Amino acid sequence: MTYDIREWAFSNDSELPHQDWDLFITTMDTAPLLLSLSVDPKVAKDKRKVFLACLYLLVGDAVGIVKDRTHLEEVRLFVEQASSNRNYYIQQWVSRSFQLIQNPELFDYEKWCTGDSIFENWDD
Repeated sequence: MTYDIREWAFSNDSELPHQDWDLFITTMDTAPLLLSLSVDPKVAKDKRKVFLACLYLLVGDAVGIVKDRTHLEEVRLFVEQASSNRNYYIQQWVSRSFQLIQNPELFDYEKWCTGDSIFENWDD
């Protein structure tokens, strides 16, 4: 699967390979790759937004949908590791993610799980 993700990231194809592809590729196994591709300047900006949206989905899914403590702890540790990344958008995601993890009642499906249109739902 990581090959397919990389292949699309560096291809000229702007369309997602298939509907709900972002849901399919967003796992703890692919999270480090999604993080790196979301900040890679060699990846087209539109595609970086897709990968960043996948990171939001990863957290939103763990907090608001799956609600499995073990999975949530894995996600929290990943967010903690990502906090060393100095990219503005990653720092914003880290901050928002920690806030959500600490306050799961703040979960808003539109802000966390609706693909790259999520960025239209944040006003901070």
